[in-house]
Amino acid sequence: MKKGILITAILLLCTVATIAQSSKGNNIKLNFGIKAGFQAVTYNHTEFSIEGYKFNDNTIQSNKISYTINPFLRISKSNFYLQTEAAFGITRHNYDFHETDVDGKETDITAEYNLTTYCFQIPMLIGYNFINYNDYGMSIFTGPRAKFIFTSLSNQKFSHFKHEELIEELDKMQYYWEFGLGVRIYNVFLDITYDWGLSTSKTNIINKETGSLYTSKRNNSILSFSAGFIF
Repeated sequence: MKKGILITAILLLCTVATIAQSSKGNNIKLNFGIKAGFQAVTYNHTEFSIEGYKFNDNTIQSNKISYTINPFLRISKSNFYLQTEAAFGITRHNYDFHETDVDGKETDITAEYNLTTYCFQIPMLIGYNFINYNDYGMSIFTGPRAKFIFTSLSNQKFSHFKHEELIEELDKMQYYWEFGLGVRIYNVFLDITYDWGLSTSKTNIINKETGSLYTSKRNNSILSFSAGFIF
């Protein structure tokens, strides 16, 4: 499935390139590029309750290294540009929980939930080069981003719960609004972006042994650092 999406994205970029190259007289400039980087995911407004474990102020969230690689297309006119990407990413996150007793007090028993997801993201960005010289430049950009999660490829591991045959039914789609700053030196650039989560995931966690059903609710934001090359 991922190969099909990649081939479709490449064909789309090539089609747009052909159209843009045929309209050079309109002062429209077309650039291709590719960038890769690291991400940190933070979950906000989280509600999680399962087998006596609850998400609270003492729950520890840990980001393992998350990766992303993004071929992109940029169409520019003057100092403004539009940019879209075909972004593939791997996100890894860990929760450490403390069990609560019948009085709601925490015990020394801990449980862990490790989650790895594979995703495909499409942003639609508008940017402005407020510094724009041949040798260097700087820009700001913003726009919506849609994220599709390959739920069948996700890797979930529940450890030290009463039952470990647990599985979360992940949402396939998530939406963000992106803000970013880019620095260019010749054809090399660095980006820092913040994706503000617009959607709240409400999911079920199923105990496959007993059939018990639990719920999870969370919203996430993403901070990314990337470097790339623009042609």
